[in-house]
Amino acid sequence: MRRINTLLLGLCLFLFAEASVSYAEGNINATVSDSQVIIDGKIVRSSGFNIKNYNYFRLRDLASHLSGSDSQFDITWNNAQNAIELTTDKAYSAKESFHTPYYSSGKLYEAKLSTAKVIIDGELHSIRAYNIEDNTYFQLRDLAQVLKFDVSFDSGTNRIVVNPYLPENAYQAAGTKVGKENTVQSYFSRWSEPIRSHLISNSDGTFSSVTVDEEHVRIDSYNKDYEVTSSKELPLELPHYGAFYNGEKYNYIAYGQDNEEENNSKEVIRVVRYDKSFNRIDSVSIKGGESITIQPFRSAAPRMAENGDELVLHTSRLRYTGSDGKNHQSQLTLIINTSNMSLTNDIGAFQKNHVSHSFDQFVKYDGKEHVLVDHGDAYPRSIVLHKGNGSQYKEVDLLRIPGNIGANMTGVSLGGMEISSTHYITAYNKVDYSKVQSFTNFEMVGLDKDVRDIMLAVVPRTNLTSDKVNNITIAKYTSGTDHIGSVPKLVKIDDNRFMVLWQEFDHERMPLGVRYVEVDGSGNVVGEINSIPKFVLSDCDPVIVEDEIIWFVDKKGKRIFYTIPLNEI
Repeated sequence: MRRINTLLLGLCLFLFAEASVSYAEGNINATVSDSQVIIDGKIVRSSGFNIKNYNYFRLRDLASHLSGSDSQFDITWNNAQNAIELTTDKAYSAKESFHTPYYSSGKLYEAKLSTAKVIIDGELHSIRAYNIEDNTYFQLRDLAQVLKFDVSFDSGTNRIVVNPYLPENAYQAAGTKVGKENTVQSYFSRWSEPIRSHLISNSDGTFSSVTVDEEHVRIDSYNKDYEVTSSKELPLELPHYGAFYNGEKYNYIAYGQDNEEENNSKEVIRVVRYDKSFNRIDSVSIKGGESITIQPFRSAAPRMAENGDELVLHTSRLRYTGSDGKNHQSQLTLIINTSNMSLTNDIGAFQKNHVSHSFDQFVKYDGKEHVLVDHGDAYPRSIVLHKGNGSQYKEVDLLRIPGNIGANMTGVSLGGMEISSTHYITAYNKVDYSKVQSFTNFEMVGLDKDVRDIMLAVVPRTNLTSDKVNNITIAKYTSGTDHIGSVPKLVKIDDNRFMVLWQEFDHERMPLGVRYVEVDGSGNVVGEINSIPKFVLSDCDPVIVEDEIIWFVDKKGKRIFYTIPLNEI
């Protein structure tokens, strides 16, 4: 790919025929362009022309396909100045449908050089234009400069590619294979699912992405210019992907498979250990009988943590049929000795840290003990924290959830859990419970709109009692605002500095950008809430690479890395 400064391209628009004025040089021939056009990651049907060996395409197509992107613009007619008016950073507002006209590839068309007055953000611009069969065509090279989008041409595939400009501190990856879209949503699920996008900060200041599709785990490594330096694909060893963990010496991936037949000897979970180059070393298998499991990772976002040779996988499972004839879902916590990849704890139906249902799971180590956070809807119906060693635990409810025991709707979603020098900090969002009349499996009765406040629950590490839990509102969305806040992210900068990030949406659920604020080790807000208008969050949890917070988004066939320099916080 190379930029269009070595190839003149153009773009066309059927607007107002009276805006075209003939130039003295007369008419010239135009032929239909045979280049494929890709706008913001999508192949589009766009009738274009080749004029004097330069390509011209319709402007209306560009406005339509860039709408919603960082380079969007609207088109209107300015009666007062008898001009076409373009307004940047505004969605294309045309309500009428328009069709792409058919042109014959073997026919010569008459093109008349013309001028059309064009006003962009209140300023008059002179942009070269042609008129063909009452359509006004504008030169893409000029438009790219004034409307701030990027154009490139791939001569090998004969493709014209139009991409929105990226905001400051955002970078498009080069040479990577992009998976499914992974952006955060403005709608909130009742439960979580395995996280399929991960970022690793490498010891040399570079970083690697780990993404998962239905068949493979893919690892791409990048240099500091966001160029892929190496790639590797691992086959899923079992049908279900569960979790990835970047350990100090090794990497770990959890796989699983269903056991509907309740076969005690069938493998239901496999935790595989890899070296730092993702070469397989060994694994540990969990059978259906010992774990009472018919479906691993059910309604879960499994996570892992380690302390020396001890690894914890905190997840959930759908259990064998009980005495009541039902299959119940609950958490499942595995403690693994990684020196020989063996299971060391009891994993029966009711572990010491039992939570049912468990709709999200977090785990960290605090010294020799692990700290678990679950999103429960029944036993208990709360955001609950356990601290212990597998055989015994201390338990505290971080947030009690109103409603009937087992009602799947809770009005809560968890986003992160970290440990400071003094406290355990959990990030979540929550509806205004005073507006909910009752909870069912599918709705919160009485709540008109599922809008949630951004919250932190903090509790002292040395005093796990309910009266010491502090629930802190970081951002208020439930008091009449027409904006929506996503499930928040929580990033640890050091033992007393953390960042809370969330995506903000408008009332039509269009992304407005990312908001973030620093909090201290007790969860107290430090400074003002900041906004980055055109940033996007994804299911990839941000990590710190040298002096930046970084994450990536897969969208429209592109991988974009977003960064926040720590010195700008």
